[in-house]
Amino acid sequence: MKWKVLVTFLILLSYSTLAGSNFSKKNAIEEKMFNAPRGSIKEKDIHWLSPEHPPWKMKIVREEGVGIEDGKRVIIYYENGELKKKYMENSIDTYEFLIITPDEWISALQPLKEHKEAHGIKTMVVGLNEIYGGKYFATQGRDDAEKIKYFIKDAIEQWGVKYVLLVGSIYKMPMRNAVYKWRGSYKIEKFLMPTDLYYADIYRNENGKIVFSSWDTNGNGIYGEDCEEGVGESDIIDLHPDVYLGRIARENKRVVKNVVRKIIDYENSAYDSNWFNRLILVGGDTFPGWGVVEGEFMNEIVAEMMKGFEPYKIWYSLGNLNAMEIEKAMEKGGGFLYYSGHGFPYGWGTHPINGSDEEWVGSYFTPYIMALFNNPRLPVIFLDACSTAKLDFNTSDLEEEGIPVPFDAKFPCFAWYFVRQPTGGGIASIGSTRVAFTGVNESGPHWGAGYLAYQFFKAWEKTNVLGEMFAEMQMGYIAGNPGDNWTMEEFILLGDPTLRIGGYE
Repeated sequence: MKWKVLVTFLILLSYSTLAGSNFSKKNAIEEKMFNAPRGSIKEKDIHWLSPEHPPWKMKIVREEGVGIEDGKRVIIYYENGELKKKYMENSIDTYEFLIITPDEWISALQPLKEHKEAHGIKTMVVGLNEIYGGKYFATQGRDDAEKIKYFIKDAIEQWGVKYVLLVGSIYKMPMRNAVYKWRGSYKIEKFLMPTDLYYADIYRNENGKIVFSSWDTNGNGIYGEDCEEGVGESDIIDLHPDVYLGRIARENKRVVKNVVRKIIDYENSAYDSNWFNRLILVGGDTFPGWGVVEGEFMNEIVAEMMKGFEPYKIWYSLGNLNAMEIEKAMEKGGGFLYYSGHGFPYGWGTHPINGSDEEWVGSYFTPYIMALFNNPRLPVIFLDACSTAKLDFNTSDLEEEGIPVPFDAKFPCFAWYFVRQPTGGGIASIGSTRVAFTGVNESGPHWGAGYLAYQFFKAWEKTNVLGEMFAEMQMGYIAGNPGDNWTMEEFILLGDPTLRIGGYE
C-alpha cells in the first residue's frame, strides 16, 4: 500500500511541472468571475464555461430560516414586511461539544476530549454504530446520513450541544450530495454537490412552526434537490447553520492521532506567540483583463480588515509569487493564510497581471505540503478558489487531466492535506468541494467565494472560535445573498469547530 501512495505522489509531483501547459484547460472550464453588484445579478450573468456544470440561477428569495448566533438558535422571519429575529433560549448544558466518529477511533479521540474538558468544554464522543444502534436516542432516518442528522438534533435538544465535529473521510463518515437538475439537450442532467451544511442545517421555519430540515421536502428520497423550472420540484433548504460544525477527514487511526496532537499542541502554545500575528496573503490576477487584479485586491481588503496582524504579501506585483516564497512564509508561521485565485483538488495557481490565461504563476501543489515543518506555527487557511476541498478526489480526476495512473486510488485533497500533514501545514482549512464562482469589482466583493471570504474575516471582530467564525460567515453571506445555495453548500470547514484561534492563555 505504501508504494502506491509513493508512486501517486511522484506522479502528482511530476505533473506539477506541466502547470503552464495543462492547467489552463482545467480552469477554463471551471471558473468565471462575474462583475455585477450584489442584488443586480441577471440570469444571463450566471453561466459556466463547460456543459458539465449546470445553468445555475440565483433564486430571488427572502432571508428566512432558523440559524445560530452567539451560541443561541435564532428564528429569522418577516412581519409586516420587516425582517425580525427571535432568539430561542436553551437551558440544557449537559454537553457543548459532540464528536461523531467510527467506533474504532473512539479511544484515539480521548486525548482531545480530555483537553477540551480541561478548558471547560463539556465533550461527548459517540461512535457511528452507537448512533445506528440507538444507544443514546431512538434511531430515526432512512439512510446513515439522515440517522446522523437526527442524532445531532436529539443531542441539541437533550444535551444542549452547540459544536459538532465529524471525524472521518467521506468513505468513513457519510457526506450528503445535494443534487442540481436541469434540462440538457437530450436528457435531464444532474450535478452532485458534496456538502456538510446538510448536518449543520437542522431546523427550518414552516409557517411559524420550527420543524426538522430534512432537505427532502418533496419526499422522493433525493436530498437537496435544486431543479430548473419544469424539471422537478426543488426541496426547501433552510441553509442557515444551527450548530457550529466541522470535519476532520481522517482516513485511519494514525492520522486521527496526528491531528489530535496538532490541535492540542496548537491550543497550548499559540497564545502570545510572535508568529501568530502574521497574516499570509497570496494572490495574483485571477482573471486577467477583467478590470481588477482580483487576488491582490481581495488580499488587500482582508489585510485592512485584520487589524493587529502584520500582512505578509506574496503577490505577482511584488515579484515574489512563487512556491519557494510560500514555503518560507509557511515555515515562519502565521495566524491566518488567505489565498485568492484558481484552485484544483491538488493545488492552486493564478495568473500574472494583465497576462494570459495560459500563463501560470504562484502554483503550489499537495506534494509541497509534505515538506512543511512548521508545527505548531499553524495558520487557519481560507482558500478562495475552486475544488480545493474535493473530498472525493480520486484516480479518475487525474485521468481526466491526461495523467495515466496504473491503479485505482483515493487521494487526500489539497485543503485537507494542510490539516493532516503531521509535521506542519495548517491547523484548519476552508475550501470548496466543487467549482466556485466569485463576484468582485472595483467596489469590492459582492457574492460568491470572494464575498464569503470577506464575511469570514469580518467575523474575527466578533469571535476567535473557529466554528463560530465559520457560522458567522455563513449567516452573513446568506443575509446578503439568500438565493445562492451553490456557494453556501460547497464551502466546508476542515477542522475542529471549538478551536481557540490563537490558543489559550
